[in-house]
Amino acid sequence: MQPKYTEIAKDEPIPMGLTEKVIEGEVFVIRGCLQRLGVFDEIAATSIAGIRDAAGAEVVGKIKREGFDAIHRFASLDQIETATDKIYEHACDKAPDWVSKIAPGLLGITEPYFFERGPNIRFHVPYDIMASNVEAMDRFASKSGGGKLAPHPNHRDSWVGCPDNLINIWAAVGPIPEGNGLTLFPDAFTRDVARVGASIAFDENPGEPLNFNLEPGDTIVFHGEHVHSSVLNRTDGTRHAVSFRIVKEKPHFPNTHYHRYAHSSLAGGPLDFFAELPANLAWSYVETRLGGAAKKLGLKKEEPQRQNRSHASQDKKPLGGKRTFSLSSLPENSLHAITDEVCVARIGKDKIAAFDRKCPHGGGDLALGVILDGEITCPWHNLRFDPKTGASACQTLKRVRMYDINVEGDDVTVSLDNPHAPAASG
Repeated sequence: MQPKYTEIAKDEPIPMGLTEKVIEGEVFVIRGCLQRLGVFDEIAATSIAGIRDAAGAEVVGKIKREGFDAIHRFASLDQIETATDKIYEHACDKAPDWVSKIAPGLLGITEPYFFERGPNIRFHVPYDIMASNVEAMDRFASKSGGGKLAPHPNHRDSWVGCPDNLINIWAAVGPIPEGNGLTLFPDAFTRDVARVGASIAFDENPGEPLNFNLEPGDTIVFHGEHVHSSVLNRTDGTRHAVSFRIVKEKPHFPNTHYHRYAHSSLAGGPLDFFAELPANLAWSYVETRLGGAAKKLGLKKEEPQRQNRSHASQDKKPLGGKRTFSLSSLPENSLHAITDEVCVARIGKDKIAAFDRKCPHGGGDLALGVILDGEITCPWHNLRFDPKTGASACQTLKRVRMYDINVEGDDVTVSLDNPHAPAASG
């Protein structure tokens, strides 16, 4: 699979007209971007200040030696949660200055623009550590949104109360390998993608994933309407990233209007109190606030939503018996559902695997996934499974339940009577 993005090396100039290209759907990776713009050191120092507030000088000293990706080794989950909030508080004050360098230096925008008042501060701890404290993960996600401590499901930014005309600048503060980063699905950019609430629908295929390896300061620049999600952290390091959302023209909120967008000519100065007023002079803002007040008063009930099959039982057994199909009908490196509960993968020319469709992490439909580096890859959080054992790199997750296969010539028969019982990967 060829990358569907343009990579700009550290010694290459940032291309002219980048904003227009991003608005049209192109994706860029700018190496050493934050250093080029002169904001990396201050962003990193702001993170250090927030960690000091939350965990003390001793932890800060260890992180300075070992790196942000080692924070989970020295700070508790509660301290990392508090550090995220503290860094956010510091970053909100500094955001107008940072964005005043990012907008012209990266996007070539010099005229007034809008930006999200607070940058998104993201620590994404290894899943096996987070799994030991699911309550903390869920609590923080409900308070501060997904993608912070815990993975974010496949979504568009407009589904979570943001404008549909924003540019997302997603930057690494610490090293972020592909197994703990951001996934984009560029094939879905121009499609009408079905969703349930703020997440992609279970039976919606987002297409081929686009993953990245980032060094500190590297930045992904993409349109917020690209479907994107967090990679479930299968590494031994914590992801530390910061993201900015910038709108060249007035923000347009097609759904809810929760996030605060400031006008660049007013933010950070004596008129800062009025900086959000231009974006809020819209019916979307009034409607969202009135709707929220009505719910609190019990005057408006939640509208029933289509149920997402991801919440179905992970232990439901498929119907027994056998299923037979022709090997030639399944293209190489592809997946195919053979029942409501079971799918098969053809890996390369001759390797066939049959397994449960539901990912043991969040219930994503593996039949809509892809084969990457010979492994079955979930379409929701890029979690990969060994096609022989059903195991993933996350030791606390159950293995995917596998089924026996018999191949005779072009005929492939899957036995559904005796699935191999899943167990923890370790």
